[in-house]
Amino acid sequence: MGYRQSEPSPLKTGLMHAGMSLGVFGGLALALGTGIHVTADPEAAGPRQTISLFGTSSGDADEKGAAFAAIRAADYDEDYVPADYPEGGMELAYTELDGEGMRIDITGGQGGPIVAPAAGIRINGRLVQPGQSFGEVASGAPASEAATGAPLKLNTAEAAPKPASKAPADVYARPFSNPEGRPVVSLVIGGLGINSTQTKLAIDALPADVTLSFAPDASRLDYWIKVARADGHEVLIEVPMEAYEYGRMRMHPDTLIAGAGEKANLARLNQVLSRASGYFGVINYQGAKFGADTASIEPVFEVLAERGLAFIDDGSVHKAFFGQVADTQGLRFARAAGPVDTRQSPQDIAAEFMELETIAREHGGAIGAGFAFPVTIEAASLWIDTLEEKGFVLAPVSALVPRSAEPAPAPMAERRELRTGSAGKAGLKTGG
Repeated sequence: MGYRQSEPSPLKTGLMHAGMSLGVFGGLALALGTGIHVTADPEAAGPRQTISLFGTSSGDADEKGAAFAAIRAADYDEDYVPADYPEGGMELAYTELDGEGMRIDITGGQGGPIVAPAAGIRINGRLVQPGQSFGEVASGAPASEAATGAPLKLNTAEAAPKPASKAPADVYARPFSNPEGRPVVSLVIGGLGINSTQTKLAIDALPADVTLSFAPDASRLDYWIKVARADGHEVLIEVPMEAYEYGRMRMHPDTLIAGAGEKANLARLNQVLSRASGYFGVINYQGAKFGADTASIEPVFEVLAERGLAFIDDGSVHKAFFGQVADTQGLRFARAAGPVDTRQSPQDIAAEFMELETIAREHGGAIGAGFAFPVTIEAASLWIDTLEEKGFVLAPVSALVPRSAEPAPAPMAERRELRTGSAGKAGLKTGG
């Protein structure tokens, strides 16, 4: 029997090959790193600009601690509001710059777009430029001339004055002016806050004179309202009201019920109103059955009037008594001509916008209502771009709500036909 040589072990062979490969690649990496270290310029890897987050003096230890705590809170809580956030929201002041100007959207630490100079970073909602510390910005100290290239000039005297009235319908309404007396059209886009993508699209794509309404069960409702108002929009809260039939839909738990006790409906209303702040009024969501019951409407409208809110009828309910009860309760009220996107096609929505124009030419103003469907937002943007050349002015919905809650002199049937909330020229606000 001849001698048979044993075959090598596969495991041993694999380990040997792996070790050789690691040795070869490790040697190449070491040689490359050594070459870069010897030949590279260390100055090219240094920072081009230096921004100090905190002051460097020895006496600012407390400031460092407070600023660091603020930054950490903002990082972990997007609804964080700085301690120096003014009561009642931010006030807008105009800034003049020597040279090329810039636009900064005030967001109050809640997020949102900011167009900043090329130099500088944003920390906790504040713009820190080269040569500044976060403490200087937080304390209101202006940036050095060397950092900005030109001193900032704040025209605080030109800031919008606060309205004398403390009613939310005045405080949170967007200022409006129409000195030429042109026909006015308004648009409210609702259903916001449920889908964050559509909500962001509506806030960013639509001009500030478009009023936005938010669903009461929206996620992060207070945050979205602050973002919308920081972009200039006035906002409404949607109050769900009982319809005759819901089909496969479930009734919202805070729906106002026709025939329910006053205590039960007011508890639901208070639950909706307490979800957020910053809105100038409310708008109905559905409500065909509730709107036909004046006894159920009266206590609700009484509370809204006492709180200084406005009520906007979206025009989807044709036989509602909202306008009549609003007159008796002294509630600020306006009615939309109706939904513009019942049929969700660009052609049908464009036809509804033409109907709004016809009403506005005849009566001075008209309101349209729609939802934040992408097709609605796109059609609205195209339509709004044509308004100026047609002789119309786009106005926030609050501009078509009478300043006073006095009963309209025209018969109620005529008011319903006007579908703007008042007789004559719709009680336009021309002074802002």
